This record gives sequence, C-alpha cells and structure tokens, in this order.
Amino acid sequence: MWSSRYRPTRVEEMVGNEDARIEVVKWLKRWKIGMKPLLLIGPPGVGKTTLVKALAIQFNLDLIELNASDTRSKERLEGIIIPLLSNKGIMDRRVILFLDEVDGIYSNSDRGGLSSLLTFAKEPSIPIIMAANRENNALKELIKVCKIVKFYEIPPRLTLLYLEYVLRKENVTISRGEEINIVRKSGGDMRNLLNTVNSIIALGSSGNEHKSKVPLQEAINNFFNTLDKYSALDSLSNAEGFYYDPRFNRDYEVDKLDVLFSSVINSTNDINKLATILNILSEVDIIIARMNSSKEWRMLRYIDTILAYSLFNYTRGFNYNQYNIPYTLANKIFKDGRAINKLLTELATLLHASKRRIAVMLPYIMLILKDKSELLDKIDKSILESMNGVYND
Repeated sequence: MWSSRYRPTRVEEMVGNEDARIEVVKWLKRWKIGMKPLLLIGPPGVGKTTLVKALAIQFNLDLIELNASDTRSKERLEGIIIPLLSNKGIMDRRVILFLDEVDGIYSNSDRGGLSSLLTFAKEPSIPIIMAANRENNALKELIKVCKIVKFYEIPPRLTLLYLEYVLRKENVTISRGEEINIVRKSGGDMRNLLNTVNSIIALGSSGNEHKSKVPLQEAINNFFNTLDKYSALDSLSNAEGFYYDPRFNRDYEVDKLDVLFSSVINSTNDINKLATILNILSEVDIIIARMNSSKEWRMLRYIDTILAYSLFNYTRGFNYNQYNIPYTLANKIFKDGRAINKLLTELATLLHASKRRIAVMLPYIMLILKDKSELLDKIDKSILESMNGVYND
C-alpha cells in the first residue's frame, strides 16, 4: 500500500514539522542517562511514529515499539520495559523505547500502568520517546516529567506538493480539482492522504488517466432505477464519493454508503424490507472497517459489487436523499424553522431588539401575547398560526 511504500526511512525525507524534527534529532544526539523522555504531541498522520522509526534506522538503534493504550496494566508494562533498562540491545547495539498513544492509557481500564510509566520516565537508562494525539488534563502528570515537542497538521501547500510527487512516481494522473479535494479532506494527515488516493486509483482507474466520475445524486438515482444488476454495479462504480472507514474521517456528503443509507430510510415504509437492507449496509460497514484496520485497501474495489448484488432486489424505485432522517420529519423541521425565523424578524422589529435576544425570550413572549390583543393585531396572523402548529406539536 502507498502509505507503507512511501513511508520515509530518513528524517530528511519527511514533509512538514521541520522545527519539531530538528528538536528531536538534537535531543537524541545529546542523550545521556537520566535525560527526560520526549513526549511528542500532535494529530494522527503527521509523522510522529515515522520520525522515531527513521531515527532508529539512521542512528543504528534497536527500536522497541509499544502501544501504551493496549498495554495498560502495571504487570505488562513492567514485564516488557524493565528488562530493556539493563539490556544494551542485540549485538550490543543501543535500544530506544517508543510508547505510542500514551493518551489512551488514561481510562477506566488503566490498572497501574500510569504509575509505572511515570516511574520509568523519571530516571530513564535508555532513550524513551512517547507519542500522544492530543494534550489534555489526563496527560498533565506525564508532561511534568517529559520534554514536550509539538507536531502540527501538514500545511495544504506542502501536502499538495507531496501528493503530486507521489502521483508522478506512480505515473498516475488525476484532475487538479480532485487533487485539491483529496488534500482538503486529508486535513494534513499524510497517512490519510496516501490511503485515500490509493483507494481512489484502485477503485476507479484502469489506466493512467483517472476515470471521470458521475455526480453522486445522479449515480445513486441511476442505481435505484436500472433494470439489471450489471447496470446497477456500473452506476455505483462510476459514482463520485468513497467508502470511508466508519471509525473516523467520515464525510457524509461523499460517503457512498451513508448516501445509500439516507436514501433507503426515506424511500420505504416496509419494515421487513427496511430491516433487510439496513442489515446488509451494516455488514458492509463492518467489512470496510476491517479492510482499513488490516490495511487491505485494495479490497475496497469489491464493495461496489457486494452492494449492487445484495441491494438490487430490495431497492428498485427508490430515490436519492441526502438527509439521514425521514423526509416527513425533515420537511416539518424546515417548515417550523421558517415560521420561527419569520416570527423572530417581526418581533425583533416590533420590540426593537436583536433576533438572538428574541429567540431566547420567545417562550415567555408567547405567554405574554395571549393577553395582549393590541400586540397580536400588529403581528402577521399567518405567522402566529404557524407558531401555534409548532408549539402544539
């Protein structure tokens, strides 16, 4: 996969966070027994883990990597770390200990892991680097005994340059608009960037030129109204949008699975049919999560086929709908919202106050208006009728 293929093996090959990288390199060069461990804090995908792995290669160190959120108990941590403190490593090479996701150790399932971690951090006999995705109150004790280095999202300009470099290496071309869209949605997360473009190329390109996509609304309506499964599959395959990992970074406007969900629940009142379809969508959601978890992104190309063949017999005549609540409820919300907004405008003018203040006072104003016929005469009767409908419901 591209995220593995393009993982830098040298510090100078990395993108962004130059100052943070320099600070970590200086710390490692000057390290001696008793020096404070490093705590790298920054969002996922910006190079914290990659930097540590690259340093281990360049400094000829034995890297011992642990996920602290998975190793919370005192016994497990001490059983792994204590032997390292007196071991110089294989063939007398130096050892560096890397504890990732230490912000995940603070939870109800923490069984003494934090106290052990604090003990190791106070008098380290080997270089220790820890990483966390965010800084919060749970980290305050650890922050006191560590040197903090902060990492930030990779700027869009650098992200775009890196994406163009990868596409040239792969001899692949996509539109400029698609490049910008991928960069925007990556949010400075380079791992997410590579995984996304890798999935797009795997799903939609049979040659060097990325295939033109059909707008999502048009493609989903085509899917619901085709007469055979082959055409339904073609409609899904050519649709704009992606299949996102359901655990994070989901964009509901372009997630094809979510659009299918919102369209389905607005297209049928048949409970049995709805239950069958939702069960299919749930199973596919789990499959997508497993593919992402195991880094088998190339398997995402089969999701369109699974959906097209599984849903075809149950979804003929359905219609695209982007809202994941039933249309009747959405329509009422919109109608009530317009009525309330119109009333707020009228009352704000009449009472010489802002719409925001009127909104806060609205329930009390409605009670007052019941006994003030002269005020009622000045307000549009149609608005009050709409408002009575809102409050009675």
